Amino acid sequence: MTEHFLRRKDIAAMLDTTPGVAASVLAEHGVYPVDFGRGAGRGPRWLESAVKAAMQAMHEAAQPKPRPVRKQKTMTVRLSDMSVNDVYRLTTGQCVQ
Repeated sequence: MTEHFLRRKDIAAMLDTTPGVAASVLAEHGVYPVDFGRGAGRGPRWLESAVKAAMQAMHEAAQPKPRPVRKQKTMTVRLSDMSVNDVYRLTTGQCVQ
């Protein structure tokens, strides 16, 4: 598979912004152009796979983080916390099985 290089207008269309802003956004994410020199049909070009990887990273960073699951508070009663009368009622009364 051959790698494709994108022009300044192409990356601007992919990021839906102006060419200068698109180049600076990619530079912030560590994607820099390869300069093919001066002349017609030359100039800075960005590797398409690197641009797509940067866009994927920006998308993942923009997603909301999942909220931590809250544990429900349960009331625990220990035998040592009960009075003698509570223990007597618990052992002699009706119980649920």
